[in-house]
Amino acid sequence: MKRRPDPRIYGAFERLVPIRVLGEVFEVPEGVPLIRALQYIEFELGRLRMDWSRFCFNDTIGCCLCAVAAPGGGGAAARACVVTVSAGLEVKTLPEGGVLLPPAIESAS
Repeated sequence: MKRRPDPRIYGAFERLVPIRVLGEVFEVPEGVPLIRALQYIEFELGRLRMDWSRFCFNDTIGCCLCAVAAPGGGGAAARACVVTVSAGLEVKTLPEGGVLLPPAIESAS
């Protein structure tokens, strides 16, 4: 059974919801700031690389600018530390320096 992610990292959440990041769907904690969901994609799913030391996490310097779209809406610039994750959120661009990694290729035994 998969362990439950640590709420001290991502914040308290009840369930995982689908969001789209650069065209790919990921299940991430609902109701947390997008920057925490991006950490979840890196630390729990191994599909993202970002230099977390660059980010303030509290909307003070604007370093986590990205483009997002609400379900059924157009895109808009936003700060990942301010946007709250909900089902259907689409991340069109990552904060500067973010790289979405390809899925791991499982070797045949």
